[in-house]
Amino acid sequence: MPPVIDREKCNGCGECLYQCGAYVFEFDPASYRARVKRGGGCVECFICEKTCPEGAIAIHFKGLMKKAVEP
Repeated sequence: MPPVIDREKCNGCGECLYQCGAYVFEFDPASYRARVKRGGGCVECFICEKTCPEGAIAIHFKGLMKKAVEP
């Protein structure tokens, strides 16, 4: 599933645009906020979710969560 941006929380800083290597986001000059442009390109790395200073981005899993395996 593509990332979801909470429009109320997003302050338009653009951090998600700079951090996303899959170019999922773009800047919307009309609302001065980020928006999802290529949601299907999301690789669920969570960089955008972790680096958003306002906590405005959420990633929803495509499949089941994988259980962490300890070495």
